[in-house]
Amino acid sequence: MPKLPLSIYLLKQDRVAAFEEDLHINAQTTLPLTAPLDGYVLPLPVNQTVPQWVGVLNSVLQDPNALSLTGASPAALMVVHRGPETFVLTFGHAWMKLDDEWKERDFGRRVALNSIRPDKLVEIEIEQVFAKWHVARERAPRASAVDEFGVEFDRDLVASVGGVPSHKILGKKLRGGTSLRVDVEFSTLGDVLDRSSQLFKSTAYRKYWPDIDNLSVVADSGLIDKLEARLDEELKDGTAEKKLVMFAPTYLREEVDTVDSYVFGRMTKAPVTVPYLFVQSWLSYLEREEVEKTVSEAKVTAVHLLDNDNEPLKRYSVFQCLGYELAFGSKHFILSSGIWWEVSQDFLAKVNKDVTGIRPPQVGLPPWNQVESEGEYNERCAQAAGFTFYDAEKLWYGGGQSQLEFCDLMHLQSKTLYFAKIPTKSSGMSHLVEQVRRTTELFFSPDDEYRKELKRITKVLHKGLPVDWLETRPRQGDWNICLVSLGKTAAQLPFFARCGLYNLHRALRKAGHKVSFLRV
Repeated sequence: MPKLPLSIYLLKQDRVAAFEEDLHINAQTTLPLTAPLDGYVLPLPVNQTVPQWVGVLNSVLQDPNALSLTGASPAALMVVHRGPETFVLTFGHAWMKLDDEWKERDFGRRVALNSIRPDKLVEIEIEQVFAKWHVARERAPRASAVDEFGVEFDRDLVASVGGVPSHKILGKKLRGGTSLRVDVEFSTLGDVLDRSSQLFKSTAYRKYWPDIDNLSVVADSGLIDKLEARLDEELKDGTAEKKLVMFAPTYLREEVDTVDSYVFGRMTKAPVTVPYLFVQSWLSYLEREEVEKTVSEAKVTAVHLLDNDNEPLKRYSVFQCLGYELAFGSKHFILSSGIWWEVSQDFLAKVNKDVTGIRPPQVGLPPWNQVESEGEYNERCAQAAGFTFYDAEKLWYGGGQSQLEFCDLMHLQSKTLYFAKIPTKSSGMSHLVEQVRRTTELFFSPDDEYRKELKRITKVLHKGLPVDWLETRPRQGDWNICLVSLGKTAAQLPFFARCGLYNLHRALRKAGHKVSFLRV
């Protein structure tokens, strides 16, 4: 029997009845499997659709009715019972019939982590939640060590991994997120499901991936109610808008490859589409519908993902598309993919100890008056003797393709570069962290192109300032890299801003740089 790529889901044991009821599964609608497999196949109606591009092409033909094409999309679900577990295999577009609440969200990921060693990784999808919210997928041309990927387990929530499994029954490659993707001989399906079940229940992966679980799912319904009540409060008083982000759920969107646009609310014949998921798009929808910003409203408001023919790919709730960080009591939580996660106390303590231990620079700055913008504050500081103002002075680098800032302030005598930010939310600190990373990469680079451009700009804007410090490549440790927080100590930063600072501090120190932190 030939090999076949399979997408396998594991249903929650208490949701199997809901799955069967919703899909009207009975003896008349299903086809029973032959022994030794226990289960059935549910054929799904074939969708006959006319692609949108057919009408577009007809509009430029001499005969506007000459082109007549339809597309058929056959699909089926295969349900297999193995002891207490119920597995569902999807074929064609059948995955669209599975409600996210029915699935074991972590099934494929857990199986993959327990079978793929860190030196056999091919693909990893991450959601960066500890510094700057975004989703990224990296893929290598061959099995590689995890160190070769741009993932930081202290910072990233790993949604799916792919690579070479150590269990031969799972084939030569697999990928796991919510579903498990394998390429195996169909005759081995029973053994594949049994081994997958064993791996899903195992925690052995922690030996090989010790830093991957800095977050744990909140299962206490009472705590979830309290977290959502707090989010409701912050939605109503406006503070949530500064921290909310939106994106298609990381754990749940693995089946969807390309999304062209989104629709909030009901799907009509001529829906209002938006090209990106932005919080403001949701707020505008609420304003049109004249309803309040609440968690309950977010849970019942649909977000439809459309392809480039404006055909629906997937439907989520707004709540499932929200990213949010929340401090509650002495603990920290994030909302992602409709799931509340708690930050590991060990990780929390490690981050807090590191960032509060960063020393101030040799030369301080005057206090911030709580009113000035970052630019105004930097300009005032630059009036003091010994300081040079570089804020908003752009360097066109790399053939004029990249517009970069060197730093906000420089104190040449102490060789200190200052980077200032008003840390109102984690994303603000993320911008600061990225600016520091970029400056240190270029300023200390063996390639002197960046320093030549910086020298040219310095001569033009700061006449009389010595430029001999730009004649040769500086050594790591020659300069002090100082991050300046306007108004908040390191301990007072939003937790995920602290994580960004923690990762930057650790990376720069490892590279041999001097790093300092200053609250003004």
